[in-house]
Amino acid sequence: MRESLAYVETIKSLSPIPKADKIECAQILGWECVVKREEFAVGDKAIYVEIDSILPDLPPFEFLRSKKFRIRTIKLRSQVSQGIVFPLSIINEIDPTFDISKLKVGDDVTQLLGITKYDPESALDIVIDPEPQVKKSWAARKFQFIKWKLFGYKPIKSHGDFPDCCPKTDETRVQHMQGSLERNEGMPAYITEKCDGTSSTFIYRKNGNWLSRLFGRGYTFQVCSRNRILFSTDKNHNKPDHPIMKMADKYDILKGMKRLNRNLAIQGETIGNKIQGNLYKINGHDLKVFLIYDIDAKRYLPLDEMQQIIDELNLSMVPFIGFDVVKPDIKYWVELSKGTSKLLPSVLREGIVMRGTKDDFSFKSINPEYLLKQELNKDKE
Repeated sequence: MRESLAYVETIKSLSPIPKADKIECAQILGWECVVKREEFAVGDKAIYVEIDSILPDLPPFEFLRSKKFRIRTIKLRSQVSQGIVFPLSIINEIDPTFDISKLKVGDDVTQLLGITKYDPESALDIVIDPEPQVKKSWAARKFQFIKWKLFGYKPIKSHGDFPDCCPKTDETRVQHMQGSLERNEGMPAYITEKCDGTSSTFIYRKNGNWLSRLFGRGYTFQVCSRNRILFSTDKNHNKPDHPIMKMADKYDILKGMKRLNRNLAIQGETIGNKIQGNLYKINGHDLKVFLIYDIDAKRYLPLDEMQQIIDELNLSMVPFIGFDVVKPDIKYWVELSKGTSKLLPSVLREGIVMRGTKDDFSFKSINPEYLLKQELNKDKE
């Protein structure tokens, strides 16, 4: 499914920028964006395009060519701008036949504008070509039936896209959460540092009956990146030379999960060499766990239970910042995201993640100072 990166929203407010006559600050959702003065009025419908969106190489977006058509966090005068705002008429510059009068607030126009996501993390994925769909022979189907009847063994997807037994690791940015913040105001929560690495998931599922375990296989173990299965015990292939696979071996995660014997998904961030510039100057790689998902209960484990399992498996958690309660103030969470990393105090932290102590409610707040520093470094490269 294509990720939503551009949608119709209303201009909530407009405010002047000191010492700037031609631009002003527009608030749209929880974002602040620099726009041309008097281009919009409060209450206008407009198209908001998120940061890390890549616009198509088309004439209306020619002004973005020097930025490789990517929307970035920038700072103009004293104002941080995250995202870009277009009038609805931009759509007719691409498709003159489209009736923009039918657009409603909340409509997703990502596909209509031909926008894709900038995702450097996906470059770490080892591309595994999907196997051709070959009809199984009678003997193969019979053998599968025998395995099911005799061992209770169920076939599980062994390659390709991320499994559907647990959610992907992608929190919603706080700027999209105003309504949810208001509905959950006062909820007890804990805050952790968001680490800059590559998303890693390790899935263990019991598979089969006592007879299958007697013969040495009563489980399926999968190692996944954010979007793909990298390794599965249900498929006979060599272990990939991938940082996430190295974490599975380094901490012997399969052995630990077999000992727990629960249907769980451990999710964390792999950090280190050749990952996002190795922000934390780590020699080699390391894993920082931030979630454990109970596949049977279809929920994330609460903090205390998660910490207990992390300790039992000799893993480590992402840096813990503290406890708080949900506040319906987006600026509060943006300010809280600022600061230095607990992993390396000489660098800015990427941001924070807030999670309910007893509920699955969560969001992330990315440090705008970190984003500006990252963009500055990329421009120097």
